[in-house]
Amino acid sequence: MSSHEILQIITRSDWGGAPRVVESLATNIDDVTAVACGPGGRLINRLKKQGVQVHVQPYLQSTPHPKDVLAYRDLRQLIAGGEFDLVHSHSTKAGALARLAASRVGVPSVFTVHGWGFYNTEYGSLRPIVIKGERFLERRTDEVVCVSRNDLREGRRHGILSEESGTVIHNGIPPLQYSSNRSTLYDEFEIDPDTPIVGSIGRLAAQKDPIAILKTAKQLRDDGYEIATVLIGSGPLKDKCIQYVDEHGLDSVYMPGFVDNALEFLPDFDVFLLPSRFEGFPLTILECLHAGVPLVAHDVGGVAEAIDDGKTGFVVPPDADNSRFVGRVETLLKHPEQRREMGKRAQQVAVDRFTEDRMVSDYRRLYDSIL
Repeated sequence: MSSHEILQIITRSDWGGAPRVVESLATNIDDVTAVACGPGGRLINRLKKQGVQVHVQPYLQSTPHPKDVLAYRDLRQLIAGGEFDLVHSHSTKAGALARLAASRVGVPSVFTVHGWGFYNTEYGSLRPIVIKGERFLERRTDEVVCVSRNDLREGRRHGILSEESGTVIHNGIPPLQYSSNRSTLYDEFEIDPDTPIVGSIGRLAAQKDPIAILKTAKQLRDDGYEIATVLIGSGPLKDKCIQYVDEHGLDSVYMPGFVDNALEFLPDFDVFLLPSRFEGFPLTILECLHAGVPLVAHDVGGVAEAIDDGKTGFVVPPDADNSRFVGRVETLLKHPEQRREMGKRAQQVAVDRFTEDRMVSDYRRLYDSIL
């Protein structure tokens, strides 16, 4: 029987990095007895199937909205009526509303920063307000967890965290398992087995910048490389991606949309591309490390803390003309032996540093220190 009652709260329930962390904690720590989240996403059914109590919050959403007042009201009522000993919130909106509610009710709270909200390049003039809000909320939080050392540094640089506050717990994932008769990208799209595959698995959204991946594919084609480009995922930029492919006459580009078993295809990538505009500590990188797939990624957020540049992949600064990014991809395409060596080293790093067991143990110790 659980000795404490811990409530996890996250804004969105659609599948992604932060919801996967919530699932790991909710299904591996007995004290985590319930999860509250916004409606409509895969996280809800996944948790329910594993026996986790889920409180769907109909007014909880990412973008600022007048109904945030109702979302706060519901969370406050939930926390007050649930006899919870600790509230652990994730993501900017849930982090703000849950911490305010917990403070008002008198329940200790933890907030995990999966990349600070002010990283979002779409916030524009709202960024100073977000920063001031985080400073205010930090004084009402028992512990702020950063998923990367970069987030910790940025929190301190912006006056949100003091030199003594904040802690780092890197994300981790369970071992990847593949069925012996799994379908491959070569089978699915009738790709020649001798053709290298580059691309990504992720949302077709501004943060992940899928257009940059297609620009890379165009440059590789123009430089004489015969490749297949695969973008697995859906999102608001899908139509723009299709338009780019059509306008530039790109052949061998495959965009199947959201695929439920997408990780089954991960080992088929020769080079995984992650030209993100901002990140916290993306689980996509950890998946590639576990699968032994070398990456080329932009040096944003905690990316460089997961990829050992030149050994398990390449980390490059965001470049306006994409030239350095493309150059690193070409290096890996020209040297298949280097790709294989990187993959082997990546798998060892994953086992040593980025497992779900390690992450869960770190959070369990944090909860114990507060409770």
